[in-house]
Amino acid sequence: MLNGASDGGKRNFANRQSLSRMKDALRFAIREMPRRLRPGYHVVGLVAAIAVLAYLGPFDTWGRLSLPDRVAFWTLAIGTNWLFGMIVGFAAGLVLEKRGWPAWAGVVAGGTAVASVPGTALVWLLVAVYMDFRMTGAAELASLYSQVAAIHLMLNVLVTCFIIARLKRAGTEEGSIAARPSGEPPGAPFLDRIPARLGRNLLHLHMQDHYVEVHTEEGSDLLLLRFRDALREVGDLDGAQVHRSHWVARAAVAGVERRNGRIALRLVNGREVPVSRSFAPALRERGWL
Repeated sequence: MLNGASDGGKRNFANRQSLSRMKDALRFAIREMPRRLRPGYHVVGLVAAIAVLAYLGPFDTWGRLSLPDRVAFWTLAIGTNWLFGMIVGFAAGLVLEKRGWPAWAGVVAGGTAVASVPGTALVWLLVAVYMDFRMTGAAELASLYSQVAAIHLMLNVLVTCFIIARLKRAGTEEGSIAARPSGEPPGAPFLDRIPARLGRNLLHLHMQDHYVEVHTEEGSDLLLLRFRDALREVGDLDGAQVHRSHWVARAAVAGVERRNGRIALRLVNGREVPVSRSFAPALRERGWL
């Protein structure tokens, strides 16, 4: 009986840990979506949506507008609504997440229900300008709002797909760390966290709120991790903390800059990292300065 209770407690603890990790990954995905969806992805998505709508001609644009006018109409309609959805949806997601609500509820509610209000006003104006038709009845406006909201909802499906992919990726990365064999090389716990596309040649860590910005020779990325935990995991690597918010690998230092009594390290990737006075003596003893 005691063993059964103990096993149940362990399972509950593991479930709580898993739920906590999923919440962290979801929070990370919401916060980092605008940055990670690079401009190229936005452009491809917008061009595809505009091309399809200009060809199909919904809202009676096929019968009333020429092809160039349809392209202009849908460029303004989709481009501006896309912007509304991104700004309002993610802002609402972050606000609700801080108040204990699910972040996805903010994305859906803000990105669909709220963002569709200015989106509907924009489409109403475009219809009046391009097609010389003004909708005034409550039924017409409600129908227009529902159609704009449907477009925003489809955009939110893309957001949900990204979040699901982020959760799966977080689980995969965690599994790879848990399965690390014994006799691991120095710094392996942290190096295993770095995305494969960045390689393992670590140059610099920078604390940013609840995240750690990782810099390698191949680029940079953000990890949802406390800075002190990152420092513990890179403890075996040849490097040092040079500032309250910065850790630098020794091989990454290309030179030392001194300006107005302040010291900074110039790294091989062109970045400059400040050295705080509290860390300077230890760095001098190690021959860094």
